[in-house]
Amino acid sequence: MKQAGRSLKAIGGGDAPQPLADAPRERLRHVAWSLIIATVMAVALLLEPLDWMVWNLQARTSNQSPSGEIVYVRAQSSLTDPGVPSQRAKLARTLDSLRKQGADRVFIDAIFTDPAIDPKADVALRSALARWGNRALFVNRIDITPGGTREEIRSGRWLTSENAIVWNGVMEGWPGFVWQMPYAYRLSDGLGPSMAASLAERDALSPAEFQIDYGFRSHSIPTLSLDRAGSTEPANDGLSLAGKTIVIGLPRDPSNPEMRLPGQFTSPASFVPILAAETLKKAPPAYLPGLPVLVFVATLLAAGAVSARRRTRYFAYQLAAFSPAYAAFVAPGLGLRVELSYCLPLLLSFALFRWRATWQQRIAQIEPDTGLPTFRALSFALSSDRNPAGHVVVAKIHGYEAILKTLDGARRAAYVRKLVERLRVADARLTVYIDGHYLGWRVDHDDEQKLREHLEGLRAIFAAPVDVGNNSIDVGITFGAARVNAQQRERSLAAALAAVEETSEALEPVRLATEMPEGDDLWDLSLRSRIDAAMEAGEVFCVYQPKMDILVDRVVGVEALVRWESPERGFIPPLHFVMQCEKAGRMEHLTRFVLQTACSAGQLLHFRGSRITMSVNISATLLTDRRIVGIVRNV
Repeated sequence: MKQAGRSLKAIGGGDAPQPLADAPRERLRHVAWSLIIATVMAVALLLEPLDWMVWNLQARTSNQSPSGEIVYVRAQSSLTDPGVPSQRAKLARTLDSLRKQGADRVFIDAIFTDPAIDPKADVALRSALARWGNRALFVNRIDITPGGTREEIRSGRWLTSENAIVWNGVMEGWPGFVWQMPYAYRLSDGLGPSMAASLAERDALSPAEFQIDYGFRSHSIPTLSLDRAGSTEPANDGLSLAGKTIVIGLPRDPSNPEMRLPGQFTSPASFVPILAAETLKKAPPAYLPGLPVLVFVATLLAAGAVSARRRTRYFAYQLAAFSPAYAAFVAPGLGLRVELSYCLPLLLSFALFRWRATWQQRIAQIEPDTGLPTFRALSFALSSDRNPAGHVVVAKIHGYEAILKTLDGARRAAYVRKLVERLRVADARLTVYIDGHYLGWRVDHDDEQKLREHLEGLRAIFAAPVDVGNNSIDVGITFGAARVNAQQRERSLAAALAAVEETSEALEPVRLATEMPEGDDLWDLSLRSRIDAAMEAGEVFCVYQPKMDILVDRVVGVEALVRWESPERGFIPPLHFVMQCEKAGRMEHLTRFVLQTACSAGQLLHFRGSRITMSVNISATLLTDRRIVGIVRNV
């Protein structure tokens, strides 16, 4: 038997169950809930900083060169201080020098709110500005709070009355990043051109916004000091200002709200509109909002969720997980700015839902007392096996109800584990599954005769009692087996369970399930109800087997035998439908029918002069029912 057991090696090893296959409907429900969570977070803008980080990383890995047509001139922070008129005088001299060097336009990105204490400085500055005419532009500021409130901060008309005005918006609050900028700002008195659009010579007044490309390095923007820009001596760096657009700005003031460059926090605030203008010169990136991306990733997850093939499903999941990262990598090269942050809660939520479902399924697959995998795990193992073969074997532990009442949980688990050890006598790696008083496993052998011999040998091993603590407990065990059906694998376990239920310790301890067409199984399920209609239709009838007295060669009696001939199925074996009636507790009606038919036939025989006896079989299930006496008496 031991040698035969080696040939009946179980498929798989150990007691760790495989994860259960979950229903597509459950997976789709997880996709839907994940999409709802991600959408709520998108509406609440909870993950907006994450997009900023992604876009900042894209900008820092980019190495774009600006046009070089915009030159930044750095002034001192005291340029607008009324108490330091010398700075305004220096600005006037620099404006004259820039005009002589052939600069095309000049933008003064500073707010002059009060006249200087020395009026001569303001007179000199106004004169220099007048010589520039409309080619000198003052930049006013519009402060925008996170709540949408706007405050317009203007330079005094005593200085700017003869010059054009453009506007630059400043976001107040953390972190002060501006990823899109309008062509024109909405003001209290209409639309005002933005500094960025004017720098790029986009004159159309429109509140429409464009995306800012921060892929230009701040150090690549030509930068001069105010003293260097106003110098008439030739520069040793070869920078020519002829035809250039000059932006004169102030250093960063941490005490004031200012626009910041992502990842380049020391750059002057004027660099933001300068880079915005460079973006317009090049062509701003197209913006792809998060909702279409969410829908795309959710569609991939849903496509995987409805797939019955695990490989296809996992491929769709991996594609959904890696597509946002791939999009972040290739988007700058395609001229796109994609909002990807809300794919993260979608993917994380779906992963958590699936992990939780898998965890619950794993817990459901483990019997807590013994630590053995349950029949749910066996069912999944059968359905997921790519090469179905062999048999499913189920062992029934008889008298397990008494074990439940007598032993506590620890000793009951020890009892079951010792039974499992005996089942593993031929294969130490055999995976044994449990479900109440059933133990199941798989063997990869197709030979039914060898399987029967193997199970008979196992039964012999269980003849010895099991010692649990100080108690010696007898073991009653029978086996049922069914061949693994490649087309309907889930029915194999049910067939093995049905087979073991038909076993008995004394008469048939090992039973192999016979394969029947699915139509036969379905017909059997309705057999108990069909027999009532068959009796009324005359399909059920009695035949009579003679009893002979061989000494005198004479018929002395007959035995009534019930028969059923169905127009659909033909002759139905008596043992088959009688057994079904006994299991259903419906023998009373059939017995009354047979008694009435047999007695009527006996009465007819007596009427014809044949004084013979009539024998009728009574089911053993009715012998304990006192109503059988009344039935016989009445008939």
